[in-house]
Amino acid sequence: MRSDLHDIEVQYQHRTERAVCVRPYEGAADVWLPLSDVEMDPAEARRGDTVTLTAPERLLLDKGLI
Repeated sequence: MRSDLHDIEVQYQHRTERAVCVRPYEGAADVWLPLSDVEMDPAEARRGDTVTLTAPERLLLDKGLI
């Protein structure tokens, strides 16, 4: 079985109880993703930090991140 999960590097911007806000690169528009669909490493970050985001391919495609 093939996994549809992908790891991408993004810039962390903000987090709420239900979502995380990231940017694919400096100067790009903010993208909000539901925390229920993603994992972030490191789990805690500061604004502007580069983090690895793991998410389903369909979500990343829908949000224009891949």
